[in-house]
Amino acid sequence: MPIGSIRAPIWSPKSVASSTINYTLIRWEGWSASSGGSAGDVNSSIYEIYIFTNGYIEARFGTWGLTGGVIGQYTSGGTGVTFPNVGAFSSMVQNVTYVWDSTGTSPTINTECNYQNGSIVSGSLAPSLGAGAVPVLSWPPAGWTNLTLPGNLDDSFIAVPITSTTIMGTARTNAYVGSNAYITFGSGSANFSALSTTNPALDKFMFNAADRSYMRVAYKTGSK
Repeated sequence: MPIGSIRAPIWSPKSVASSTINYTLIRWEGWSASSGGSAGDVNSSIYEIYIFTNGYIEARFGTWGLTGGVIGQYTSGGTGVTFPNVGAFSSMVQNVTYVWDSTGTSPTINTECNYQNGSIVSGSLAPSLGAGAVPVLSWPPAGWTNLTLPGNLDDSFIAVPITSTTIMGTARTNAYVGSNAYITFGSGSANFSALSTTNPALDKFMFNAADRSYMRVAYKTGSK
């Protein structure tokens, strides 16, 4: 550069997060018993599950009225695996997360992690809507699509359209959210007794599954 000349400023592009839709987020709110209850009562339970377009799945548990942690399984191609129980809490609030790489038929599990910018990151993050239940009068939250009306639904399931992805080796465009705290793929199930890795006999994720009930389910899409 010649002496006395002025160096032109160097501009670096600002890093901006991708706006491409890469997940469907499902929110389940229900109760530990099939008889139901009131939103936000001591028996209420909440989880959110991200289904990413590349096959990763992240589950976040906000309020879960049961003690003993999260006892769950996934089933893929008829083979079931119990996933680790992070720990028992008198009331689980905001601090239990799991991430699965579900692209293949044998998902790998990461506890106390979240999925961010295409990577599994250690450390939990709070559920998107916080630990507590959303008041009935404000349901559904802004930006979410409601799938069940407020009120107790027992032994039921509802289809949630998801952004196309491959889960457990199969292309999926729907997830089926059961009132008994499990999500199945391929078809829905209302099974409520003797639940296990083989019952219902579908590819699925189970979260303290038993004869329970839900009040409302909602979903939205986004990127992270």
